[in-house]
Amino acid sequence: MPSSRARKSKRRAKIAARARRRERAAAYPSWFDPSIRNILRRRRTVLFAKRPRELEQATAALLGEQLHRVLNTHTAAPHFDSWFTELVTTVVACASDPAAHTDPDQQSTWWLLHGLLAIAPVDFLIDPVQDLLDATTGHCEPPWLPLTCRVQATGEVWRLSVIDGARTAFIAGYEYPGGTDRHVYLFDLSAKPDERLEPNAIDWSGQYIAGPVELLRADAFDTVDAAARAWRDSVGPAAANSRPAPITDPADLAFLPCCCDPTAVLGTESRNRLDNWFRAARRIEELIITLRRRGTPLPPLPGLYPELIGT
Repeated sequence: MPSSRARKSKRRAKIAARARRRERAAAYPSWFDPSIRNILRRRRTVLFAKRPRELEQATAALLGEQLHRVLNTHTAAPHFDSWFTELVTTVVACASDPAAHTDPDQQSTWWLLHGLLAIAPVDFLIDPVQDLLDATTGHCEPPWLPLTCRVQATGEVWRLSVIDGARTAFIAGYEYPGGTDRHVYLFDLSAKPDERLEPNAIDWSGQYIAGPVELLRADAFDTVDAAARAWRDSVGPAAANSRPAPITDPADLAFLPCCCDPTAVLGTESRNRLDNWFRAARRIEELIITLRRRGTPLPPLPGLYPELIGT
């Protein structure tokens, strides 16, 4: 018969195993797996893309559909950041050598991976992702596919705002390597002024904003004028006379590092905002990187996914 000490040891091991299972269940919400399966079932839609921006948009819309469903059917904190990591890990596990992609499911998995990396944090280098990219360098078809995850800001930024300044739009220029697929990205923002200030006084340097700046919506457009028209139509009469003006004062961009935190879910986000949940955060990172390279003083980026991001 086993000794009393051995029985106690086994009992403690079982208790510890149950505790680990409970801890994992708490950290892995029930909606993770169904939503990932839904994306994999619909991944062939990304094959309609004809250029990097279209693949990025198709991927963002696939994810936004699931985030919108979760936000409307679950009451617990959704943990979008952890879900994104699980999604990428699953897609990497399903991906194979791109040179062997004759099956649409395999091809679409490979395209989806590149679309996900296009909207992931800049240094989102989970080891399996980096290993797979290193092993398949030079084998991608079509040739523009590897460019998708290498979107970069041009450094051009324009601003529009309503009369009281509480609603503003920042439009930034972007392109892919070699000047491919140049376009602009619109950030539609709102902020509340500090109660100590006059109603019309909002300082976008961040010094007098009471709470975090909220990103209401975002979108990519072919031109600055197209983005400005879309924003004015969205805001209404208060923005009717607003015209885009280039930003020359770095203080006007000091709020950038804290305006788009993908870990902060309010629960009231629109479908557009959810489509751009990860995409907008990546675009902010790319803009900050370019501005810093040009010597523009900006606060540091907050640490996102600290346990998962490579250095």
